[in-house]
Amino acid sequence: MSDARKLQTAHVSVRKWVRILVVLLGATPTWFGLPKLATAHVPGHEEWNDVLVGSTNQFRAPCCGLGDARLVEFDDWRSTKSGSYEVRILGRWHRIEPWKITTNEANPTGKAIVWYVAEPRWESDIESIHVQIYCFKPLDTY
Repeated sequence: MSDARKLQTAHVSVRKWVRILVVLLGATPTWFGLPKLATAHVPGHEEWNDVLVGSTNQFRAPCCGLGDARLVEFDDWRSTKSGSYEVRILGRWHRIEPWKITTNEANPTGKAIVWYVAEPRWESDIESIHVQIYCFKPLDTY
């Protein structure tokens, strides 16, 4: 086989692999689900949006845009003997690092609030879910 023919065959082979890669990358969001966009509000309570959007952690990083704001029922959060907090998300207790406590005092919701994301996004496989907490606003700050 001539060198020109080998080069042409290699070029065709590379194009095939590029097409396959493009198709696979394009299909990935369909297979794994489109990423869920973080929401800054609690549905049905637009009057809380300013407080939720204005909440920051101890490093002044905004809570909204990082994770979803979720109201936490009284039985699903607690303060520890050391003065830190824990919150139950998807059936498991998670320690809240002190720097994740929000800096603003306002909490008009009457409940604690946690901003987090859970990955992977499907909640039926509880064992493999990784919870990333960005901020926590205990009820006693209101």
